[in-house]
Amino acid sequence: MRKIELIIHPVRFQILRAIGTETLTTQEIADRLPDTPKSSIYRHLKLLLEHDLIVLADTRLVNGIQEKTYRLDQPARLGPEEMNELSVDDHIRFFTTYALTLVQDFADYVTKNAPVDMLADRTGYTEISFYANTAELDEFQVAINTAVMKLLANQPGNGRSRRKLAVVSQPLPEGGET
Repeated sequence: MRKIELIIHPVRFQILRAIGTETLTTQEIADRLPDTPKSSIYRHLKLLLEHDLIVLADTRLVNGIQEKTYRLDQPARLGPEEMNELSVDDHIRFFTTYALTLVQDFADYVTKNAPVDMLADRTGYTEISFYANTAELDEFQVAINTAVMKLLANQPGNGRSRRKLAVVSQPLPEGGET
């Protein structure tokens, strides 16, 4: 099975997102995916383990039952070589899954936090277009990556809440509005 097929499946994609940078038990994963049957979670965890996208981080006995914890073994994303091997349909499916998770996460946010105060929550969405050559775009991406890496080093606590930043960059047709 190709890595994209492992990642792109809706349940496996949600499991990988739920684990993220954490180490979670099956129950903690199930708690984060309340609409997914636990039997389905077990089945997909097994597949992710078999293909080395996640690893068994720990096993311990809890009330006579073996409790397993899982963590990502590698980033749940495709590298440049793997992206180059994708067909147009693969790219569209992968991006659609990604975009739908953005929509779902935002829907969860506004539903659970109504009335929403986006300014107080430092939440927003926008789209801009700009002109940049390859060197300027590379410099911009390095600056963003540097800032994000600093945030990724943060631990929970000190008033921090878990946040999401989504970035999509693509060329636009010439002559469009800015």
